[in-house]
Amino acid sequence: MTKPDAGGNMMSTLVFRGFIFIIAAALLAPASALCSPKKLVDDSEYSDKEFRKCNIPDYSNMVAGDDVNWVWIDPAVKLAGYKIKEGKVDNKSDIHSKKMVESVRDLFRDAFEDMKVEGARGTLTADICIYWAENFSAGKAWIPFAGGHKMQAGMGVEMVLRDGKKVVAKFRHDAREGVQIEAATQEVAGDLTKYIGNH
Repeated sequence: MTKPDAGGNMMSTLVFRGFIFIIAAALLAPASALCSPKKLVDDSEYSDKEFRKCNIPDYSNMVAGDDVNWVWIDPAVKLAGYKIKEGKVDNKSDIHSKKMVESVRDLFRDAFEDMKVEGARGTLTADICIYWAENFSAGKAWIPFAGGHKMQAGMGVEMVLRDGKKVVAKFRHDAREGVQIEAATQEVAGDLTKYIGNH
């Protein structure tokens, strides 16, 4: 009866451990790749010829948000600790209406005032730019699977939060809601203020 080869056993153990390490690395690699946030500049929305820039000068660091379309926040800033006041409101949409701009300003002002702030660290200024606005259109009701949504009024804004002159957050978000543009604006303002309150 031959004795087992100790060197062979050691070699088998090393090979087995190496195999386990490779398997573990292969399993972890996709998981880390999935955690990488989607960037706006890599999205088809950004490359679309209809993409309209507004008041955000640089989109390169903006990523998909969990409840808003695109966002960037200075990692050193906790937005939930600040009050927010409305700043400039610009309109680069296809609907040229002073009344709409005033309505957007008023609705965002109300949304900011309704925010609950714990241990206020100061006040941030929100500069808002309307990049897209669309009236209710009953004619879109025929669109398969999406007509009920597409026919609603729509509003899209970019919002830059500043602490003095320093930009601390950037948002690009849109929504469709109801028959009036005001309803879509309230939806956008609500989504943004809720996101700020959670971050």
